[in-house]
Amino acid sequence: MRHKGHRSEFKSRERQRIMPVSMLEDLIGQSDSVLAAIDPLEINLLVARGIPACRDLPIESYQRTADGWAVDLASRLAGFEDQFHESPDAWKNDVRFFRLGVLCWYLAEVLGIRYREDQRELQAVSYTDPSDLFVHGVMDTRKGTCGNLAALHAAVAWRLGWPLHLACAGPHIFCRYEDGEAVHNIEATNNAQGGFQSHPDEQYQESRGVPDVAIKCGSDLRALSPRQMLGLFIGLRGRHREDLGLLAEAETDYLLARTLFPENRRLYMAQIGVSVQLSDRRFNVGEAGHYTGLARWLRGEVDQSRRINEIQAGFAINVRG
Repeated sequence: MRHKGHRSEFKSRERQRIMPVSMLEDLIGQSDSVLAAIDPLEINLLVARGIPACRDLPIESYQRTADGWAVDLASRLAGFEDQFHESPDAWKNDVRFFRLGVLCWYLAEVLGIRYREDQRELQAVSYTDPSDLFVHGVMDTRKGTCGNLAALHAAVAWRLGWPLHLACAGPHIFCRYEDGEAVHNIEATNNAQGGFQSHPDEQYQESRGVPDVAIKCGSDLRALSPRQMLGLFIGLRGRHREDLGLLAEAETDYLLARTLFPENRRLYMAQIGVSVQLSDRRFNVGEAGHYTGLARWLRGEVDQSRRINEIQAGFAINVRG
């Protein structure tokens, strides 16, 4: 079984370049179609460059490294695909799914890339080191988190012409393959010892506590568009700045991230949380914009909503009577 349009050969990044990119501002107003033709690794590191410690990241050097990995992986795929044709039922009868497994194997076993085990069981992590969030960190150390591991998988897949997108399940980031025919979730954080995990949506809902409304509103368990991916990367930068205590800078990032990915619930909560903290610097106690004033306003809204519900319930009883 061969699938037209899902080739294994390396796709030159330069053939896809349709606009010059030198800074994040070049990307913000671009459409999904334009951003889709730009290397996700480049987008990720352009966002990272806004952090002082990452200002001089050699983006082209990282791109060349990723190019080399993609070329090497592509050269191995033809031989590996004979294994697929020997037992296609072990791979959902889908060579695309098999290729994703080879991608995970390559990054984990050939390159030795792993999840940071010291963070796996932590209930909360302070991301004061940007290398824990952006692709250069996992490429340098071969250890990463869900954010930069998923981005690296997507960047290598982009070079192969595969539609492997980022997706969210609450605060967790994973990969989602969607080509209009097949949908495969790819877990990027647990591929050690040649493992390859592809969880159904229902498992992410249960393990990550994703409610139905998060799916319906477009926040979670959806393949991200290029603009949404850019928003997610900017949100990661906001998280880094928030954890450093740079609340004003974090708020700016979160607001921009929400402009690009307004459906995302985590970005909404992060921005609201930082803005509420900053209200103490911008308003006097008791003013409407201060968190004490906001709390009073919320109580009023709840009381009003309760009264409306009581009136509606009474009206319904009278109508039935």
